[in-house]
Amino acid sequence: MYSLKPHAENLQTLRRLMPQKELRKSAPKLSATKDGPLSTTPALIQVLKTLSDSELHGKLPELYLEYGQIMALQNRSEATNLLELFQSMCLQVSTTERPFDLHILDDGQVSHCEFFWKKDPTRVPTQGLSELLLAYGFASGNNLMQGLTDKLSVFLPYSEPSYQGEYDKYAPIKLTFNAPYLAIRIPSEYLTQSLLIRPTNFHAAGVLRPSHLIAQKASNIMRSNLSNPPSLIELAERLSLSERTCKRRLQEAGTHYQQLLADLRLVQASFWLSRRMYNVSQVAERLGYSSVANFSKAFKKWSGFSPTHAKQGRIAPVE
Repeated sequence: MYSLKPHAENLQTLRRLMPQKELRKSAPKLSATKDGPLSTTPALIQVLKTLSDSELHGKLPELYLEYGQIMALQNRSEATNLLELFQSMCLQVSTTERPFDLHILDDGQVSHCEFFWKKDPTRVPTQGLSELLLAYGFASGNNLMQGLTDKLSVFLPYSEPSYQGEYDKYAPIKLTFNAPYLAIRIPSEYLTQSLLIRPTNFHAAGVLRPSHLIAQKASNIMRSNLSNPPSLIELAERLSLSERTCKRRLQEAGTHYQQLLADLRLVQASFWLSRRMYNVSQVAERLGYSSVANFSKAFKKWSGFSPTHAKQGRIAPVE
């Protein structure tokens, strides 16, 4: 938990995956030998200082978000529900001498989950740590949050940054800035439920490649507006790629634009229908399908059964 070795590997990956040579040269290095089992400074805090002191921080404003996403994709979480995920996030930051804590207020309807330094009078995490945990938490909990992102709210303890438009590449969730805490709110019933519908991890076994990050960011951008998603050309522009390169990167990650969009829409549909939040026609309309018939055909092909059966409590099988 306190070792710098995995973070040294994450920084190597960050450097390798920087799209421009200038950025690659600016990416910091970290010696895994500096840390010891009795260290009182959490490894992740040492990484934050390394990032903030680097030239890359001034050239890539969303650096902490980028690192958090890489950290999640390179080190898979074993959490089976959101509470376990939040607790594991605290462990990533804590040492015995400097504990990072999770406090939950629950009124029976909404769980307010707040992260803070237990022995620090300021309590509130820095912007860098908050961004890193935001991106890490979303990428790690991607399979646990399927269909649920419109039910989540995140509160961030800093002013809205100039690059706020980049956030949906890392965490397409409702965000509130200038909050007095770092917290996430979620309907109480979902905090400890196992919410996995279908795995969608773009990091195949082996080395993390640019295509995996591109696919992860693409799915996040599309997830933020499933009723009116960006076209392939618009998506490529958001990712600073040509249309041709974007198509190639998605193919390398094992998907393509239409498949990615269909999977995201139908995961959301499965969640809504199995919990009876909307009827079939409402789901089709909310997800941008031209007709109920087209939606029903796509859903049956994807899941193996009709939307009506899904509304009776069945969900798409995990593969």
